[in-house]
Amino acid sequence: MLRFKSSSDFQKEVRKRVRAYFKDENKSSLADYRYYIKAALNLAMYLVPFVFFLTSNWGFGMTTLLWAITGLGMAGVGMNLMHDALHNTVTRSEWWNRRIGASIYMLAGNSYTWRVQHNMKHHTHTNVDGHDDDIETGSMFRFHPSQQLLPKHKYQHIYAPFTYTLMTYKWLLEKDFKQVVDYNKSDLFKAKDQSLGMVWTKLIVGKLFHFSVFYALPMLLGAPWYLVLWGNVVMHVIAGFILSITFQLAHVVDKAEFPTEEEVQSITNLEHQMKTTANFATRNWLVTWYTGGLNFQVEHHMFPTINHIHYPKIAEIVRKTAAEFELPYNEYRTTMSAIKGHFRHLRNMGMQPA
Repeated sequence: MLRFKSSSDFQKEVRKRVRAYFKDENKSSLADYRYYIKAALNLAMYLVPFVFFLTSNWGFGMTTLLWAITGLGMAGVGMNLMHDALHNTVTRSEWWNRRIGASIYMLAGNSYTWRVQHNMKHHTHTNVDGHDDDIETGSMFRFHPSQQLLPKHKYQHIYAPFTYTLMTYKWLLEKDFKQVVDYNKSDLFKAKDQSLGMVWTKLIVGKLFHFSVFYALPMLLGAPWYLVLWGNVVMHVIAGFILSITFQLAHVVDKAEFPTEEEVQSITNLEHQMKTTANFATRNWLVTWYTGGLNFQVEHHMFPTINHIHYPKIAEIVRKTAAEFELPYNEYRTTMSAIKGHFRHLRNMGMQPA
């Protein structure tokens, strides 16, 4: 694990101001009614169209529409219910956070591997090659300047969108299994007092649950197998692309830095997060609502134990404090400008040698 400097004036000041905000406003940093309304609406967008599909013999067009809405809901559940819960920002109860976070199994993922990859590795070592699994793709992409440049990377900005659609399928069929093996070798499960046998049991049960609900159940109720398979493809392609591109816009963009291990050891963790993270479309209420505040990624990385409904207010504090300390506050005005920043980075990394 990399070591950061223990403190800085910026880190102390921004934390003090955020604590003062919650104290002055007499607010909890956890979820309130707004989170639960969003949770219910996203769950409805995910499950109601699927139930409609189960209740009648729909044609190809209606099947496509229903499963497309389900895909939007699937991504919404991931960015809202699952993400906050697995960061323990919904309630003070670890037990309830884990129950809500179990919604990841509906998305074909696994809560144990996600916590290790996201909470432990990504949030601590953001954009550091060899430590942040979010920028480790084998040889598929070159995100970091220190990664090997291959001839195919010249075209990575072209094939990236097609690859992103496979994200949830990769969760379902391959990634979690590989991570359990890899993380157990590095003792990351032992560090969190988790039984390897229980991890494997929940992983396999979770996958069987997803296949049972979204594949076996519709066919048992009489839906044609080819429409069931087509519907699942539509759902996974839409959800996979939305989840992938949303997370990429936070760090894999041309405004974010990609430091070496040596560089991060000379700064504090919060300064590191400021330099490697970017916001986008923070004035667009619909983007903020649907992405679960993931467009306020700077605030999320600085204060991952605060629920996302508070990010718009916290952003005002962070932006002002960063300016006072002459630290970067990376931000794209719109979603489209952030997408362009992502693909510019892909194109640059596909041409520039290490």
